[in-house]
Amino acid sequence: RYLSSDSDRSKPHNYLLYGVIVHSGDLHRGSYYVFIKPEKNGKWFKFDDNIIIPVTDKEVLEKNYGAEVPNAIGSKNAYMLIYIRESDIDFVLSPIFAKEIPNHLKSRLDKEKALCEHKKKKAEKRHLYLYIKIVTLASFESYQGFDLANFGNKQYPLSKIPHYKILKNEKYKNIKAWAAKHFGHKTEQIRLWVLLNRQNQTVRPETLLTDDFLDMTMEQVHTKVAARPNELKLFLEVVKPINGKLWFPPIENGFHTLVFIKYFNPDTQCLEGLCHLYVHKSGEVGDIIPILCEKKKFPPHTSLKIYEEIKQNMIQEMNPTQTFQQLGIQDGDIICFQKALNEKETQEHTAAGRIHDIPTFYESLYMRIIIQFKPKYKNQEQYPEFELVLNKKYTYDDVAKYVAAHLSTDPLKLRFTTAKKTVIERTTTQILSEMLQTTHQPRSVELLYYEMLDINIVELESKKFFKVHWLGTIVKEEEVIDISLPKTAMVNEIIKIIINKLALRPTSRIRLYDALHCKIQKEYDINDPINMIQENTTLYAEEIPQEEINLDTNDKVIQDEPFYTTILRLKLRLGINEKDFSKVKGAIVQAQLHAKPQYIDDNVILSDYGLTEELLGLDHLVFHKLEIA
Repeated sequence: RYLSSDSDRSKPHNYLLYGVIVHSGDLHRGSYYVFIKPEKNGKWFKFDDNIIIPVTDKEVLEKNYGAEVPNAIGSKNAYMLIYIRESDIDFVLSPIFAKEIPNHLKSRLDKEKALCEHKKKKAEKRHLYLYIKIVTLASFESYQGFDLANFGNKQYPLSKIPHYKILKNEKYKNIKAWAAKHFGHKTEQIRLWVLLNRQNQTVRPETLLTDDFLDMTMEQVHTKVAARPNELKLFLEVVKPINGKLWFPPIENGFHTLVFIKYFNPDTQCLEGLCHLYVHKSGEVGDIIPILCEKKKFPPHTSLKIYEEIKQNMIQEMNPTQTFQQLGIQDGDIICFQKALNEKETQEHTAAGRIHDIPTFYESLYMRIIIQFKPKYKNQEQYPEFELVLNKKYTYDDVAKYVAAHLSTDPLKLRFTTAKKTVIERTTTQILSEMLQTTHQPRSVELLYYEMLDINIVELESKKFFKVHWLGTIVKEEEVIDISLPKTAMVNEIIKIIINKLALRPTSRIRLYDALHCKIQKEYDINDPINMIQENTTLYAEEIPQEEINLDTNDKVIQDEPFYTTILRLKLRLGINEKDFSKVKGAIVQAQLHAKPQYIDDNVILSDYGLTEELLGLDHLVFHKLEIA
């Protein structure tokens, strides 16, 4: 019953659903995926980018579109339904032969296969190797951050631990000999510890590679003691001769514990790796104070404050009278110390803006964040991309100050935008970590876009900026007018600026409106506040023709006249030349989306149509689209 009178009725017009395109999102953004049944009597599959999974008929018809197919069309997610004529299915879904594939697709397929093969070989080759990172006492001493070393944190690029590629089938004894030679030691002077990730997100020595490992391959060592695939982190311990003899403290007896020592200097605001020690588990924390004083050449009985570095936001003071066992100290723990400051020294450091104790210093490390800054607009190649280490608690002005120093510009001529393209107001009370609007786990580097402004941001944020497309009296774009006004201004102020800039008659009547997809969305009254106009709205202005100004309330713009008369008046109003206008066809367009236009005969009188919500359209064949008049 839906067929036109001239349809071919030699075959049945039964159609079967074979594809459903789904749009997930809203009118402005989103993504697409599709359900397809690629074989005549086959199963449905969901194609979502490079992920293809089988689905049931029920999922296709009910999950997204309701129980019945007709209801699918009204669903908020259904975008397009694809049907195949039942009598043509064997033809449409017939097998594809190699000779039918276009050459450009064959070429692309060959390239993809070659790339896949290359990746496969590369992966196979990678399986032959193990990557190791070796922490030495020298790298520990040069590191000024949290934990033993920098295994990839971009905040400390100069102290990053290098990695080495070794064969998995190499014996451990050979790797040990290589490590000794590489770092300038004798083989008998060193021993290696395996570093593992602890639950508190630190990396510490866990297992000593004793002589029992010497004849094992590195793959066997890795399998036995490491957790991360294809990677091994090691600490290289070096012993110095004592009276001409080499001696490593025995750890097998369970009495000794390996600890690392860091020193914080409030005067220089530096944290340095100092050394590693073996402490007796039953010994008191105070027992190592003379050793620490000797290492820093302090008088033997200098008062010290000693802390354990448990995790980045947990630095705990240690009681000198407690034993290491009572405090739960184990191999690889880190102990930090500083001189104990009196009240006067503490006040002096505070007044000078210096950190005076270890917990506060670690808190400052924890608050560091790396921000990558990029110019907001792609056509600004002259502005660089760069990274800065900033504090998460910085205000907008703090961030602007550091960025301005890097760019050698005025901080008040900078504006920032988040990775989600939200402009950050200078007046915000948010700190940097809140400005970033991150909903994910913190990344090693966060992103902000920046703009170099021509005007002061204080002035910028107190005003609204518009681009008004002036159409004149013939609705043909002649000029774009840039307008800036205080946010408290009225639309009448925009009209005044247009009249002054274009030297129009002071009594000129101006129509101001915004449009979307060739359709006027809103016409603004002169008494409307400009704050009701959204940012980035495309505004149009035109001079209202005298015939419209003179209309009474009961008069109509389109009179009881033949349509060709209306068309001629439109020709003058639109300023289209005779040649182009001869190709224009008039149509009535329904307000509903996707409704088919109804073309109008030149002799028709529009008032006879009883138009209400309909629109008058001009089908301009030069542009191949229907312009809404």
